[in-house]
Amino acid sequence: MRPTIKITALGMGASVQDLGRRGWLRFGVPMGGAMDRTAFLQANQLLGNAPNAPCIEFLHVGARLQIEAAGWFALAGAAAGDALAAGTAQWLAKGTLLCLQPNWQGLWSYLAAPGGFEAPRWFGSSAVDPRCNVGQKIAQNQIFTAVLAQPRCSTERVARRRLSLASSPKSDSLLILPVMQGPQWHLFAAEVRQQFIASTWRVSSRSDRCGYRLEGPALKGPASMLSEPVLPGSFQIPGNGQPIVTMADGPTVGGYPKLAILSEADRSRLAQCAPGTQVRFRWSD
Repeated sequence: MRPTIKITALGMGASVQDLGRRGWLRFGVPMGGAMDRTAFLQANQLLGNAPNAPCIEFLHVGARLQIEAAGWFALAGAAAGDALAAGTAQWLAKGTLLCLQPNWQGLWSYLAAPGGFEAPRWFGSSAVDPRCNVGQKIAQNQIFTAVLAQPRCSTERVARRRLSLASSPKSDSLLILPVMQGPQWHLFAAEVRQQFIASTWRVSSRSDRCGYRLEGPALKGPASMLSEPVLPGSFQIPGNGQPIVTMADGPTVGGYPKLAILSEADRSRLAQCAPGTQVRFRWSD
């Protein structure tokens, strides 16, 4: 028997995710994939999975699961299960109920199973993108089965596998992230570039998988420009001067000037910032 779960409550949101569909941006298909790629990789690492093995991504809390067939499962990210601690993998018996509860200040969590969960692939990926209607959406009471019966790592006489402390997520009272110069960096006045890094920004409640909106002082940008390709992590500055950071399901083209760009690892850190979280930025070396 392969490990199997039934999702009895979706909570604030649940979807199948992997590392996304690379190579399709030029056709207007967003990369998609896990919002916190670091936590996603950690969940798979705990079970010896391939890095891109599909996991179940959960938004914040409220999700409930029931183990339909016993086996090894791993959880990483922002929430903890009452039967499975965050950053751990262990054997869960049939009938076990797993309720996700807040563990640290964050939003996204990932449940992994041996070999990943079985899920259909679209454009070479199992990642669900509701905005583009790509991927299979999760329904309440849907059942997911692991690809393998056992993890690809030693579990003999092992009660639990844990991430090292260095790999565990931390909550920061004020997150400071390094950013690279964006394509239109040179078109912003020097005082505007300085204002951007000297200001404290607040994550807006209007943020989602497409883009994180930041609230703070209005940045005066250059005149409108022709639409051009947009990479995930781009800081677009619209007419109101409030930055929008392109996230996993964000648009592939846009006409707003781009002041800065976040690396993939730091985009994962920003993704875990709940609405109201304060963040600052610095120019990377």
